[in-house]
Amino acid sequence: MRPEIALSWKRSALSGLEPSSTPDADPCSDLDGSSRLLQAARPILTEMEAQIQGTGFCVLLADRDCRIVARLFDGARVERMIDAAGAVLGTRFGEDCVGTTALGTPLEIRRGVVIHRDEHYLERFKDFSCYGHPIVHPATRRVEGILDMTGIAARANPLFAPFLARAASDIERRLLEGSRVSQQRLVDAFQRISPQNQLAVTAIGEDIHLSNRVALDLLQVADHATLRSMVADLRPDQSKTARIRLSSGEAALVQADYVAGTEGGAVFVVRPEHRTTTPIRRGRLASSSVLQRSRSELARLRDTREPVVISGEPGTGRTTAIRDLAGDKSLVCMDAAGIALDGTQRWLDRLVTLASGSVDVLGIEEVQLLPESMQPLLAKMLESEAGPRIVLTSTPLDSVPPSVAGLVGRCSGQVVLPPLRQRSREFADIAQAILDSLEPGLRLTASTIEALVAREWPGNLAELSVVLRTAVRRRTSANITVSDLPESYRTPPRVTRLAGRERAERQAIIDALQECGGNKVHAANALGISRSTLYTRMRALDITG
Repeated sequence: MRPEIALSWKRSALSGLEPSSTPDADPCSDLDGSSRLLQAARPILTEMEAQIQGTGFCVLLADRDCRIVARLFDGARVERMIDAAGAVLGTRFGEDCVGTTALGTPLEIRRGVVIHRDEHYLERFKDFSCYGHPIVHPATRRVEGILDMTGIAARANPLFAPFLARAASDIERRLLEGSRVSQQRLVDAFQRISPQNQLAVTAIGEDIHLSNRVALDLLQVADHATLRSMVADLRPDQSKTARIRLSSGEAALVQADYVAGTEGGAVFVVRPEHRTTTPIRRGRLASSSVLQRSRSELARLRDTREPVVISGEPGTGRTTAIRDLAGDKSLVCMDAAGIALDGTQRWLDRLVTLASGSVDVLGIEEVQLLPESMQPLLAKMLESEAGPRIVLTSTPLDSVPPSVAGLVGRCSGQVVLPPLRQRSREFADIAQAILDSLEPGLRLTASTIEALVAREWPGNLAELSVVLRTAVRRRTSANITVSDLPESYRTPPRVTRLAGRERAERQAIIDALQECGGNKVHAANALGISRSTLYTRMRALDITG
């Protein structure tokens, strides 16, 4: 078995596939026919359709997520066999879904590869021989798609490679031309609106940003990330109107228009609302719908005595929520993590003492760590009308042990705190509020906010506080730039717009490099790829080191 095929089989097995597997078909029924890839490929595919007549082969085009977006056939027999194999429009053909194929494997190794019949990982594809070639954007060096030619034959025709390489090159050239056209379309859309002097108008694209004078005066760099997030779920030529809170504290109504053919570009018209109340001080946290529900529930529960459980990931502010719930009443908190240090009996004795004392609110944090021997006592405390009010905190409720789930089920009040990664629209305000608490007068640049938003934040607000504290110590001016952040948080702005698969690949490479002490040979071996492939992917995904 050729080395590249052996490595592909290894990756397929690690994805949980077996040669006899029948992958779940999950075709996307809503393909974007106006995508930049399809627009660039359409005339090339039309030409190829005529060229493959009489050959007994078919051509498949997949996007950067390895989802089939176009198909060409020489005859109904080939089409029936391809349909029977599951290669229908909208179906994902990545190695993690269908194993070694001429669609998924070229995406992994970033070069053309031929797959002969028995080299396919799944049995259902062993009647085919095929060749796949990646389509790489000349400017960004990102894989935009895969072009594949498949036939029912023992060996792939050696002319596949130059034929598809030329076609892929033609599509790449049209992609580059399309990038220039994309910028011009965004400029045109901006100019159609910007002469209206009383409106703040700004256009944000892949690598272009335009603003009229009103927008320059009204919008700050932190607002740009908020505006960009508004169009994340829009389709070309769709519009969206939303009320947002600007960094200045002013409320504004924003109309966002996705400009077709600009790969995520949009024009925003911002209309400030007349303030009838005292404006929110810059840096105070805006409220997302989930967070607003949490705050409303805390406010409702504050004047009651019912037991409450506050759940959320570590670092989401559960302890702060207990203090908010207690208000001006006396509060004592005990952390179940302390049982390991104090011993079970000593910790239990203190709990009993507090329960029989004069404290108004007793908080028991990390309740998911309580041993089963203590849980009956806590259950009685939750049911008792005497003693202090009990407030529990825990990790997300779907992850607690069944016995603990029975405990929290006795709490009539339940408050869920959202993780930081789900609060991207208010991320700029959150980060600025933390920065203001560390050292007032500093500000985060737009690139810094985009780099921070790209992180997963497993430590949530606590982790963000540590990162900003480090940045404050490193800063050389009043602006916190990307270079002030810890090295592992300096995500380039372009990386924030990577697809989920590419972002996961980037993180896997970074983790492998860290585990191997920066040794690229060892990291490549751990990832199951060649060193040259590792260097290529590092360049494509903006990984330094």
